[in-house]
Amino acid sequence: MHIAKDKPLAVIAGYGEGLGEALKHCFEEDGYHVITLSRRKSDILADTTNAQEVNDAFDRIQREYGTPDVVVCNTALLTIDGFLTTTAERFENTWRASVLSTFNIAQAVLPAMLSAGKGSLLVTGATAGIRGSKNFSAFSSAKFALRGLVQSLAREFQPKNIHIAHIIIDGILWSQKSRERFPALVEENAIQPQDAANMYLFLAKQPKSAWTQEIDIRPYNETF
Repeated sequence: MHIAKDKPLAVIAGYGEGLGEALKHCFEEDGYHVITLSRRKSDILADTTNAQEVNDAFDRIQREYGTPDVVVCNTALLTIDGFLTTTAERFENTWRASVLSTFNIAQAVLPAMLSAGKGSLLVTGATAGIRGSKNFSAFSSAKFALRGLVQSLAREFQPKNIHIAHIIIDGILWSQKSRERFPALVEENAIQPQDAANMYLFLAKQPKSAWTQEIDIRPYNETF
């Protein structure tokens, strides 16, 4: 892939159907070059729970394309199960997908952003990060931890001109996977991925005199 150096660079980690695709299209339409990263069907293949693979991926991005202006952490493993039937392995993997992945990505990219003196790290969260519901013990505990991690990163790196924001997805994104998982879902009750992606672009382009650290998005008819 050829990347012109005169355009801003965005990396979508945890790329896939739905929000990942929408983020790619949204940033490309705004003039960004976009590099996608995930375990499959991406420009760069990497398991974001593996620190070495993440470091190698961002070393390649830095070498071939330069320092990213925006990195989106869109990694997660949705686990909905009763506590007593949630295995320790599933519990840990849910945490690794959300928290460890973001930790690895942040450690890999923040040094380059600090050297550049700018950058945005945008992290996808969920309502489970502020409210632990029944059958969400694994997912909610992971998202609570993710929210704390992002808050800590923001307080450490915002004074160094790095914008770090947490996006709470309060609702179900409209996608083929969501329709399979939730057969009763109707489109009007879901978040359109493109509309959600526009909010990430909005955050990435905020002036530094008015940065947002956390934002929540939901359909108009979602109870909250």
